[in-house]
Amino acid sequence: MSILSLVVLFFLWWLGNRTWYLVETRLVKVEWLEEGKVSRTITTAGWLIKEEQLLPSPGRGQLRLLVGDGQRVRAGGAVAEILLADNGAGGEKVVVHAPRGGVFCSHIDGLEKVLRPGNALEMEAVEKLGAEPASPGTGSRVEKGEPVGKLVDNLSGMWYWCRVPREEAGSGKWSPGQPVVVLWQGRPIRARLEKITGEEMLFLLSVYPGDLVHQRQVQLELLAGEVAGFVVPLRAVVERGGQPGVYIISRRRATWVPVQILGRTPGRVVISGRGLSARTRYVTNPLWVREGDKLE
Repeated sequence: MSILSLVVLFFLWWLGNRTWYLVETRLVKVEWLEEGKVSRTITTAGWLIKEEQLLPSPGRGQLRLLVGDGQRVRAGGAVAEILLADNGAGGEKVVVHAPRGGVFCSHIDGLEKVLRPGNALEMEAVEKLGAEPASPGTGSRVEKGEPVGKLVDNLSGMWYWCRVPREEAGSGKWSPGQPVVVLWQGRPIRARLEKITGEEMLFLLSVYPGDLVHQRQVQLELLAGEVAGFVVPLRAVVERGGQPGVYIISRRRATWVPVQILGRTPGRVVISGRGLSARTRYVTNPLWVREGDKLE
């Protein structure tokens, strides 16, 4: 190998190290660990049970809705009309009236007569039945007796049935009548625990977002207290072999240490780990860090 080649290789080596040094010093961000708290949540999946009444069509024909999906109607108000067919009526129309006040909903799933408040039916049987969604709309052909929609009594609240992990259900922290906060799509809803049997829980949601009227199977998060530890950005956590950890600065070197994740919020996690303290510095953006890198 010629001297010129050696010089070029040395220059490239020096340039690479210099570039990496600039990356480390300019791009790598180091912060002190800070103590904090976040809410601990339990993710559940379950079924909504509502006071709802199907509105059957009085005849066979073409449907025309007179109210919008999610619109509240008064008792006796017209919600739809049917242009009768095949009965010699010559284009006669019949009107579907609301038997009581409530929120009109065109989302029908076939469980309206099964999932009712106070129904003793086992929820496992309901899960096996499953939902059969249908949404009749203007222009649809309906048969006599076929529902054109339903009314949901939003003033009486709704119930949420779900299962929780066995270790949570048996923790002794839950009791009937207990007020609870649940989250749906990040929105808090005040609820009350009505019943707990084994891993099954039934909650009453007295007030809830209007768009829940159209839902049946949902995922809600139960707020189950707070957890305390060191709060770091989610991006600071690096997994090795399935074990979460963070890079801390030890003797001016980047050192990966395992941690336990105690809780999380969008973009942040609460961690604990052996040897961590408020005097520990850690790397907030470990994308640019390698084990043993020198960091000030």
